[in-house]
Amino acid sequence: MQTLGILRKDEIQIVISRIQWWFRGGIALCALIDCWINRFQMNPDGISYLDMGDLYWKGNWHAALNLLWSPLYSWLTGLMLLLAKPVLRWEYPLVHLLTFAILVATLFCFEFFWRELLASQVNVVWVGPWRPYAWILGYLLFAYVHLAVHQLVLVTPDLLVDALVYLTFGMMLRFLAGRMGAPSAFLLGVLLGVGYLAKAAMMPFAVVFLLTMLAAACWQKRRKMLSAVALAGFLLASLPYVTALSLNAHRFTWGDAAKLNQGLCVNHVRPPSHNWQGDQPGHRDAQHPTRKIFSWPEAYEFSAPIAGTYPVWYDPVYWSAGLDSKLHPEREMQVIVSNSLLIAEHVLLESGFFIMVALMFALGGRIKDSWNHLLAFWPIYIPAIAVFLMYALVHWEARYTTGMMLVLWAVGIAAANVAGDKRMARVFWIASLLLSALTVGRFATVLSEDHRNFRRSEQTLRVAEELQAAGIGSRTPIAVIGDGNTASYWARLGGWKIIAEVPQSMGTGDSASAFWESSPQTESAVLNALKNTGAKEAVADVIPTTLPPEWLPLGNTGRAIHFFQDRSQ
Repeated sequence: MQTLGILRKDEIQIVISRIQWWFRGGIALCALIDCWINRFQMNPDGISYLDMGDLYWKGNWHAALNLLWSPLYSWLTGLMLLLAKPVLRWEYPLVHLLTFAILVATLFCFEFFWRELLASQVNVVWVGPWRPYAWILGYLLFAYVHLAVHQLVLVTPDLLVDALVYLTFGMMLRFLAGRMGAPSAFLLGVLLGVGYLAKAAMMPFAVVFLLTMLAAACWQKRRKMLSAVALAGFLLASLPYVTALSLNAHRFTWGDAAKLNQGLCVNHVRPPSHNWQGDQPGHRDAQHPTRKIFSWPEAYEFSAPIAGTYPVWYDPVYWSAGLDSKLHPEREMQVIVSNSLLIAEHVLLESGFFIMVALMFALGGRIKDSWNHLLAFWPIYIPAIAVFLMYALVHWEARYTTGMMLVLWAVGIAAANVAGDKRMARVFWIASLLLSALTVGRFATVLSEDHRNFRRSEQTLRVAEELQAAGIGSRTPIAVIGDGNTASYWARLGGWKIIAEVPQSMGTGDSASAFWESSPQTESAVLNALKNTGAKEAVADVIPTTLPPEWLPLGNTGRAIHFFQDRSQ
């Protein structure tokens, strides 16, 4: 461990460069393998983003502007699909290839943040001959967070948000070091605005970040004007979209994700995802719910006015307008406590963060100095912790805060003050072995789970190909017996729009199963109601052991189709 001490500065830099390329290659290879295994995987949010991207690049901004889903990721997916024009089989693999490209970009953004962190005045340990070992720890940390904790299988903008988080915190470190001018401050503000375009939750983050920047300027007697310049950059990047969103909604708004999640996750409005019909009989407070066309088994129609493969999930804000999104203190406290315990369990204990940082501080021998160093990073961890608190108010998932978790880990590593080469060696080996074990163990589990799910995701492709072979043309309106969210995976591939459904899961029970268990007369009445919506076919994602004669199986996919008109004519 001490052999690097005899190397010159330029030789140490060569060692660091080799470490960087080895880890870049290894992380990229692991990510590519995971993305390839998941090449046919899709999720409901991903379908909405893909639909938005199509609408934006077709110029239909009125339909594309959405109060729940932010635009930046959809712009990227839409542009990629517009340029590539993939056939049915290759659309989802291309989307996962984009995920891989974003991960690589995120890695370089992390390197910028890590470089600025190691160059900070607070970092007095990982310097000189120990700098290469700091880079090893950094890459292990990135690999653990983004290969094991963050699920690359999900088609969401979360990874894009992480990249912007690393850039903004890296810029903050430059500001704290006194190495930021007006152009860099303006760029920092633009990055915060772009973060908002990636995810609406970045709007309150940007506010806290800019206020922290101003407080740090006052505390350290930096140029306060730089905070104003950063604010100008943020407004320039974010206000045009806020204006467009507000004009489209006919009211001021920067997004309604918080209001929707307040109603669903805190106030527990049911059902939690779709076809909400009001809190009480008579559609109390439901301004424009999906239209119920059959009482039992329940059937719903939603052909207009919302676009998308599955309109119910393309714009949940529209269909759930009127739900209770008010603040109820008692419920809010319960949710805060529940989410806080969940965050503490995952981020501090399950992730190994608390154990590793505690060991580094304890083994360092200078706990007081390490604690003082940690406090010196307050302009970094205050915005990061604020994001955890924000999600604790409503709903938290690990993927929402992977970037913030990595930032907190990194600050803990940089703050550790270790005395003596022997202790440095001990700290490095313990930290690196812990991160390596966590990464290898969890990533192996991720790959195993993804491999098990591959056959199911591949079946989505087969359903679309079977429907295409049956002559179902693109843009054909269809009805679904089953879960519309799941059906949207294959419907998106064929360009079909789901306009009605007999849902599999509702607060009142499983209507899809009830459909097959009902009498022939009831089945016929439900199918007639679905036909009257304008649907040309009904596709069943849930089928009985023995199909009625009017239903045709779709190969060996476990689905079936019913044509509403005689196709022999």
